[in-house]
Amino acid sequence: MTQEPFLREGLKVEEARKEVLKEIKNILDNLTIPFESIPLENSLEKISSTDIFVKQNIPGFRASIMDGYAVSHCAKPQKGQYWKVVGDSSAGKPYTKNLSEGEAIAISTGSLVPDECSWVIPLEQIKIEMIKDSSFEKIRLIDDLTNSTWIRPVNDQLSEGEIVLAKGQKITPSIIGLLASCGISYISVFKSFKIGLLISGDELIKPGLDKSTGLIWESNSFLIQSIIKNLGYDINEISIQSDDKFKLKDSLIELAKNNQIVISIGGISVGKKDYIKNIINEIGEIKFWKLFLKPGRPFAFGFISQDQDIPFFGLPGNPVSAVVICLQILWPVFQVFSGVKNIETPYRFKIRINSDLKRRKGRPELIRSKLKVDQQGELYADIPSTQSSSQITSLIDSDLLIEIPHDKDVLKKGSYLWAQLFRKKIL
Repeated sequence: MTQEPFLREGLKVEEARKEVLKEIKNILDNLTIPFESIPLENSLEKISSTDIFVKQNIPGFRASIMDGYAVSHCAKPQKGQYWKVVGDSSAGKPYTKNLSEGEAIAISTGSLVPDECSWVIPLEQIKIEMIKDSSFEKIRLIDDLTNSTWIRPVNDQLSEGEIVLAKGQKITPSIIGLLASCGISYISVFKSFKIGLLISGDELIKPGLDKSTGLIWESNSFLIQSIIKNLGYDINEISIQSDDKFKLKDSLIELAKNNQIVISIGGISVGKKDYIKNIINEIGEIKFWKLFLKPGRPFAFGFISQDQDIPFFGLPGNPVSAVVICLQILWPVFQVFSGVKNIETPYRFKIRINSDLKRRKGRPELIRSKLKVDQQGELYADIPSTQSSSQITSLIDSDLLIEIPHDKDVLKKGSYLWAQLFRKKIL
């Protein structure tokens, strides 16, 4: 197969993503993703392997929406009407006796409403008085009521038999809270797949060692491993090698034996010591090379031949370029591999830029930017002057990737452009 089996300028990101996912799904069609049962508290970012149904109504009892009084045997309370207060219902300690007509109980928010009561009257609409020669209180309605009964139904949150979590759905903090509220303590999830990572370069040394001129501390493994972990996945194995063709080949073969996905960073371009593409064609097949994109043009996708084909992704050595590929290509791949039903991609919206932008036409570009709010409360993109793909510092304060069309060289301040939000959501 040729080195550039697609367009000479590279494949558009959307087309590359589509091609990659098609190949990955073809592999997974012949595989069964293993699953396991784990404690709910350990399930964050995991993927549900089955539909989970609610076994009973939630909360399972009628509950008061307000602090006030639950009144018995009353079609609709009328202004001036009295009730005798005979007890109270609080959270976890419901009133258990029968109520007669004309009786009421004090009740707190979230507490069980007795069957005899069809209304809860908020405290603000009640006047409390003492019954003469008695220890009982009586209450009087001092305002006209709305049509709200201030009572939540037994299935206010979920109904018995309803799906609370679908197969292929990612488990978030909100979902964990919801499952716990349904009494669920264990959950069946797809097992994590294994990712092998190869970092190559003669110039690389480990952080902590003394650095001489011409060498750099290796940071890509830390950066990419952290991003992948932040996306909800883990690197199983990391190999750091010099630009030695034989060592690189051995390392790629070994990673393919032990993992379901192999990623390399560096050695994927056209330099004298960029061996990775040729090695993959020796031990497998390159499906395509190069993206029509800046940063991230040097990118290869293919397979390493083992008992089954192992997907291979060759990322550029510049850290920003590698991060862009992670978000645009690898994140969707990881989701498919982990059983996600509905693939999540960065949220896209249009945003105003706060400065003129000049660039050279040619490739579409993803520009790092910070999301800010002006004095009128409107969002805008603050674009830093430095956009070098080698500078990790440009990622630290960035929230967005601004999409610059390939045929635009000048964009005026105030222009609206599509942007991708890539800061991770909390819930």
